[in-house]
Amino acid sequence: MKQPAPERSSCALLSQLRTIMEDGTAATAEDRYRHLLGAFRATGAAEINTLLAIPEQLSLASDYVHAVLDDLDERRPVAATELHGVLGAAVGPILVGWPE
Repeated sequence: MKQPAPERSSCALLSQLRTIMEDGTAATAEDRYRHLLGAFRATGAAEINTLLAIPEQLSLASDYVHAVLDDLDERRPVAATELHGVLGAAVGPILVGWPE
């Protein structure tokens, strides 16, 4: 049976986030962060909403986001604020947390 498109989209986003994290040996923390921003900028609202509706995927996505941000050390607060701007006021606190 074919899965609905939004769920596949959500899995695709989660797969992108996983790839960004696993490429850690080949990229700097800043590179991973830039890839993370690009992935979220390229993701539609429907995909984000689907991700938010599936607790297991939301938890994994949040873990990936936090791992990337944690690697930025002292730049983390600025990067988290920038990521909040990309994700929006409704989604940023859920995926990134707040305050930094």
